[in-house]
Amino acid sequence: MGKLFFASTVTLGLLFSFVFFVVILALLVIDAVSLGFAIALTVAINVLLWLIGPWFTDFINRWLYKVRFLKKEEFESQHPAVATLIADIAKEHKFKFPKIGIISDQNPTAFTYGSGRYNCRIILTEGIFHFLNDDEARAVVAHEMGHIVHRDFIVMMVASTLIQILYEIYAWLIRVRSSGDKDNKGAGVVKLIAIVSYVLYWIGVYLLLYLSRTREYLADTFSSKHVESRHLADALIKIAYGIVTADDSDSAKRLLQSTRHLGIMDVKNAKSVGTISYITHEDQSVIAEALVFDKVNPWAKLIELNSTHPLTGKRIEHLQKLAGQKGDTFPLDVKSALAKLSIDHGRLNKDFVGGLLILALPWIAGISALFLLPLELVLGAIGAGLLLQVWYKFPYATPQETTILDELRNPYASPLRGKPIALSGAVIGRGVPGYVFGEDMMYQDKTGIIFLDFTHVFGFLGNIFFALKKVKNLFSVPSQAYGWFYRGMGAHVSLQRLATEKEIVKSHPVAWALVLPIILIGASIIWFLSNNGGI
Repeated sequence: MGKLFFASTVTLGLLFSFVFFVVILALLVIDAVSLGFAIALTVAINVLLWLIGPWFTDFINRWLYKVRFLKKEEFESQHPAVATLIADIAKEHKFKFPKIGIISDQNPTAFTYGSGRYNCRIILTEGIFHFLNDDEARAVVAHEMGHIVHRDFIVMMVASTLIQILYEIYAWLIRVRSSGDKDNKGAGVVKLIAIVSYVLYWIGVYLLLYLSRTREYLADTFSSKHVESRHLADALIKIAYGIVTADDSDSAKRLLQSTRHLGIMDVKNAKSVGTISYITHEDQSVIAEALVFDKVNPWAKLIELNSTHPLTGKRIEHLQKLAGQKGDTFPLDVKSALAKLSIDHGRLNKDFVGGLLILALPWIAGISALFLLPLELVLGAIGAGLLLQVWYKFPYATPQETTILDELRNPYASPLRGKPIALSGAVIGRGVPGYVFGEDMMYQDKTGIIFLDFTHVFGFLGNIFFALKKVKNLFSVPSQAYGWFYRGMGAHVSLQRLATEKEIVKSHPVAWALVLPIILIGASIIWFLSNNGGI
């Protein structure tokens, strides 16, 4: 836990140093009175929003999600075990019993907000108590109490304000430069500081996400001090399971997306884990094997950079370590699954480095062309790089007959290089439930459910026609789905064709991926020939 606090402190310290560094440089170059006023106003507005935010959020939650705030006595009578835990923690840390809100939604999620310990709120959906037993519900609430005790509202508000200030400095300096004498030596310095501010702003954005993930680990550690770690691990899996199996109404989707950064886990990662839990009937050994991807695959580390929450596999491993330190049992054993799979780290790293190279290829080709080829051929070089990306993303090979579960248990899966596969099952619904213009589909085989990404030969207009006229006709019809499997934060198949007894529905992801590189190469050749007497 000390390491996690240290990580938070270092991150905040880096953000402070970024801001002060740029402010000092800016003050040395320009008259910074207006800039100072802008920074002061930003701080004042953020502090004001921090102070009044809880009441405004209460209003939004009542309006959009029909939150019912319960009196302490009412909550105690309905959920005595959870209420006792809250009361004990609040008494230990000397703050009053939090305001408790309940949302009538079966999607299990929980979150907290407030200005500090003194006016914190904990919001729970009915799904928490539907899918979790008392021990697991207590573990989730202990996690939320950890956010309150650690004053995460204040930490994240300060960090967000610092990042806003960095961007304001950049925007101000750009305005100063554009309105001043561009030939002046000082203008060049102003431009340099503006660029530095912008670069540090983007570094700060990712530091903020890292800080958020660190606070989640801290809250998990806090929870493990008050309940057994395995209960929180089981709760995370069951919450993911509940998100997959609960009704996907418009209000439910809005709730999960709008509270994605606040909730107990990231809904995108939850859906993947929940699918595994659902199709294995919560078989913990299989779930552990599927979570190995989060732990060992280098792509998972890259994916996590854009997430407010740690990947579930890494959180489970962290909880397993905490359980080991206390001598508690922990059935969801990611370490054993890791040993059982005999991971080839050389293969993982080779695939990852190769994938990064392919991602950078258009940039590498374009920059190289600037120095080696006529200017007219630069676009063509970029197009050639994109063309190689298409070849890499959609490898040509005989589709391998497999199951969804087997692919989810594959630690070598990639978000960039597809694996040609063939599945046997049926379309069970639209990719986005209830969205009549959605051309994508959900597909189920004997082991699980996965998202099919469909691309019509006529593009956007064809997708709309397919969504309105064809998708429903495929529901519950036995079929074989052929395409490329990818795994990132979640998993999906880029569909090539869907074969039923009566018809074959073709999808054209490769054709549309080729459009941009062919346009760039063609335009580059025409430009080159026109400038050299060829046309």
